[in-house]
Amino acid sequence: MGEPPPPVDLAEPPPSVARLAEDLRALDRAYATGHHGRWSASRRAEIVDGCLRDLFGSLDSVAGVALLALGGYGRRALSPGSDVDLLILHDGSNAPQVAALAERLLYPLWDAGLRVGHAVRTPAECLEAAAELDAATAMLDGRLLAGAGATWASAHAAVLDRVRADARGFAARLADDRRVRRERFGSVSSLLEPDVKEGIGGLRDVQTLGWLWAAIGSPLEDAGLVRATERRAVDEAEEFLVRVRSALHLETGRGSDRLVLEQQPPIAEGMGFVDEPGLPAVDGLMRSVFEHGRQVEHVVSSAFDRFLRGSSDLPAIEPTPDGILRAFVSVVRDRGVMPAAALDAMTPDAVPEGAWSDGVRDAFLELLRSGPEAAGALETLDRIGLLERYLPAWADVRCRPQRDPYHRSSVDVHLLDAFAGAAVLLGDPGDDPLAVEVAAAIEDRDAVLLGALLHDVGKTGHGNHVAGGARVADETLAHMRAEGPTADLVRFLVSEHLLLSDTATRRDLEDEELVHGLAERIGEPARLASLTLLTIADARATGPLAWTPWRAALVRELVVKVGRVLERGDVEPGAAERLSERADEIRGALEGEDPDDVERFLMRMPRGYVSTVPIERVRAHFGLVARPIGAQEVRTVASEGSRPGTYALAVAAADRAGLLSMIAGALTLAGLSILTAQVFTTEDGVAVDLFEVEGAFDAEVGEERWREVRGTLRRAIEGRLALDHRVHAKRSYYPGPRQDVPVGVTVDNDASDFFTVVEVGAPDRLGLLFDVTRALAELHLDVHLAKVATYGVRVVDAFYVRDALGRKVTEPVQVAEIEQAVRSRIEGEPPSG
Repeated sequence: MGEPPPPVDLAEPPPSVARLAEDLRALDRAYATGHHGRWSASRRAEIVDGCLRDLFGSLDSVAGVALLALGGYGRRALSPGSDVDLLILHDGSNAPQVAALAERLLYPLWDAGLRVGHAVRTPAECLEAAAELDAATAMLDGRLLAGAGATWASAHAAVLDRVRADARGFAARLADDRRVRRERFGSVSSLLEPDVKEGIGGLRDVQTLGWLWAAIGSPLEDAGLVRATERRAVDEAEEFLVRVRSALHLETGRGSDRLVLEQQPPIAEGMGFVDEPGLPAVDGLMRSVFEHGRQVEHVVSSAFDRFLRGSSDLPAIEPTPDGILRAFVSVVRDRGVMPAAALDAMTPDAVPEGAWSDGVRDAFLELLRSGPEAAGALETLDRIGLLERYLPAWADVRCRPQRDPYHRSSVDVHLLDAFAGAAVLLGDPGDDPLAVEVAAAIEDRDAVLLGALLHDVGKTGHGNHVAGGARVADETLAHMRAEGPTADLVRFLVSEHLLLSDTATRRDLEDEELVHGLAERIGEPARLASLTLLTIADARATGPLAWTPWRAALVRELVVKVGRVLERGDVEPGAAERLSERADEIRGALEGEDPDDVERFLMRMPRGYVSTVPIERVRAHFGLVARPIGAQEVRTVASEGSRPGTYALAVAAADRAGLLSMIAGALTLAGLSILTAQVFTTEDGVAVDLFEVEGAFDAEVGEERWREVRGTLRRAIEGRLALDHRVHAKRSYYPGPRQDVPVGVTVDNDASDFFTVVEVGAPDRLGLLFDVTRALAELHLDVHLAKVATYGVRVVDAFYVRDALGRKVTEPVQVAEIEQAVRSRIEGEPPSG
């Protein structure tokens, strides 16, 4: 679409143009008072139609020129923030007059505040442009507003003939475009901040069905590509999603199509959603978005599969609970598509309520064993209303949003993704040594697949999901009539599915009592293998922030330690052997250095450093501490981090009270966000603190920024810089933390025999680690170990601390003081003085 031409002298526009803005504002007010959806979108298009026809009619006519509405406007679906896409079509005989007409047509529209996209073309140019998919689909949606109907008819027919001449190729291009949109925008049916227009399952998908209909030249129902019930579901979804999009445009005042978290509450209220037990109004809105998006996504996917791949040639389906499941097993194994007629035969009445028979249980487990593609079969069962007939507990997690920052999907989609991930790992664990090892050690695959499918089934909006999940899983297993070791292992997996990940990221893995306690809790190597595989599948299904190389390494270390205890009954021989092996690896990495200096380095560095720090980083750290370090000296070394855009930073300085807080403050003032932190102290009192950081505002971090960190830290150590006030002042220039992420501070004296563990969960923001560690320093607490984990906009940190005399903090008054001091710092109380 073109840019505005230079200004021209214009006659007074017709009254309909002059009052266009007011007419549209009146429509928006009507929308706000109760009119919704397609009515509003089509009424907006009618108002604009009348204005354009009046304006076109007031201009000097030019022979052979037609004015067309394209795209969404052509479909009469005009939301408040939508562009009005126009085509001025001419036969090529009067180009100068057409250019003048375009100017006199477009300028009054721009002056009226209308967002207009436009093109001026001949029929031949339209046909040429239709080689591009977007131009072709815009023409398919084209609608004559005024002017030469014959010119438009010939141009539209030419484009339509080209599309129908290669309907399969055109459909393949639409399918490819869907794949691109999936990668870019994700799925409306699961993402917590979906794009209701471009996301898969959104309005663009609804339009795709119309383009497929145009390509094949007959209704999709008649062609056996879409069932009548599916068409009705898509129509209802379109009505709802248009309402949401219009509400979003009115709320934001612009053509935004991504339903972000901050806008969901007012839109939920405006659309009439109310709080219900276990389901706040905002979650009710998102559940409806997910439900409608899911219907659209699956109907469109099925239609294209049926057209491009053909339906599976199934024998008559036995309309019984086990017969339906066996039919899906057949389709999954053939990698086919369930025929539309077969789905019509699968009514909810075919799956009566009550406990399963042995045949149903066997058929369901056979479906799960069919591989990751079985997740698609379960999705189809869900879409036609049968999955919750088989598994009544599914109704409470279906399309339920997850209000935490590291889950990217609704609860049910996460469960299906975790199941598919577990199936992939069982079939082909890839090149991850831990996955390879545990997959080979699993003895009961049915239990692992069921555990993955049910592990978060307790996320129903009522209390702790792990405890609730254990209860719901027990009820579900009874409903399935699953018994014996398989059922026991499923209960264990659901109850303990967070055990490995939480322990690895929040606890001191050098604590032998911790490792022994976990081994006792898990009980046997086969259970450890099953739990590990579920942990990997669960984390990968959660999102990229839940399974970073750092977290994977921590889980791997924990699993190895627990596995050695289970195999040998004692942690010490394995620990000593591993430490010896790691020391040899460090010696190899430092080959060429003075052997005596290397041995001194190994003796000085704490055991946790030797056992956990990546070997490739050791040489840089050796250089930091090999020479004696001055009392006020600061040394740093930075390298590439574990993922693009991050940096691994090591800071060495003489240890002192509050040093970690000073480092965190210096990093904050240099515009660096702390993603992870590890704190080590050598035998002779040198702090070696390791961080993974990224630029908070400027992604590129060069030597000048590292020099700034060193200078700031040195001045803070010397007492020449008030970090507290500097950080507070810097933070005032930037947005505050997310309000939907709760703050939690707990003090745990049971997690370690020698340290008090302070756990902090809070929304991420500039200087958060500085605030927490500053509060601990002010209480004269020494931080022995810090585990800092950032999950998108949420941070979960654990600090192992002791008081000034090296003791745990056990007095209730002191414990309460820690909780209050840390919480006050997090919640933004400004520094005093």
